[in-house]
Amino acid sequence: MMNDLKWLFTAPYSKGELEREIVMAEAVMENERAGTAFPDSTFEDGYIAALNFVLGNEGSNVREEYEALCAEHSTTDVQAGDYEQTA
Repeated sequence: MMNDLKWLFTAPYSKGELEREIVMAEAVMENERAGTAFPDSTFEDGYIAALNFVLGNEGSNVREEYEALCAEHSTTDVQAGDYEQTA
């Protein structure tokens, strides 16, 4: 049985950038009360996309949705975390 070599991982994003991504995803999720912003994707698709994002292989999957959400609510210069759901 062969042991895989373990290596230290350096993400192409800062901790703050990853936390901002989480906040944007949470805002999109809160807005999509009836389902998901990505109805054609499975949990596994999202998991793979998240890992690819962290590895720097793909861009953000939620940034475009988040920015559209902010524009829809007529906010300007909204920072991640500033969005509050109003119903």
